[in-house]
Amino acid sequence: MAEDIKFENGVKYEIFIGIKDKDNYQEIISVNDFKQMLTEICTEKEIGFSLLTQVGGYTHNKGYTTETSLRIVLIGISEEEVHSLGQRMKDRINTDTILITKTAIEYSFVG
Repeated sequence: MAEDIKFENGVKYEIFIGIKDKDNYQEIISVNDFKQMLTEICTEKEIGFSLLTQVGGYTHNKGYTTETSLRIVLIGISEEEVHSLGQRMKDRINTDTILITKTAIEYSFVG
């Protein structure tokens, strides 16, 4: 008989960040370099994260473009920490803006 899974209430934050430079609209950092940078920062702060690579598109002052877009999923982090991490990533990549979402979730670790 399967054990009942107990869920906890929590918050999931997601940071969406494109890797095109805001000044020349070129991807000047590779996904692997971004992964290394994010891993170093999260290890230093002991932040649990998942990173997903995707493609995104948006309109800017020179028209429409697509780019590599990264989504960082964070659970068990404060709102202050997520904003600090987002700002740090934004500054390191030199991008115009990032998107942070906040979602109430129920979660369970199954071991």
